[in-house]
Amino acid sequence: MAQTEAEGKVSCLRIKVHVREKTFVVSCGDGGQRISWLANVGIVRYDDRTKGMELGPPRGVRLEDGTRLPLDDIICTRLSDGADVWVVLKEDTLYGGVVC
Repeated sequence: MAQTEAEGKVSCLRIKVHVREKTFVVSCGDGGQRISWLANVGIVRYDDRTKGMELGPPRGVRLEDGTRLPLDDIICTRLSDGADVWVVLKEDTLYGGVVC
């Protein structure tokens, strides 16, 4: 889990969330939220007009090497400060993109 700056660790995890061609830095506090929350934040930021309704729910989250992260896992148990994740959308699973 994230520790305070006084202990030499990060007090607020910041994760880079990639949705299609855009990247958003999401502040996650101590990282106690689920990875699904992180994906939803990325989708809402990408689609500010309809708050993610156009893209639909996330189908998954993956790391750069393609490793899929379980959506129910807690952020601080799987990711460190500055990590990059990619949100997998329905279109990615339908049209030969990333299979989750």
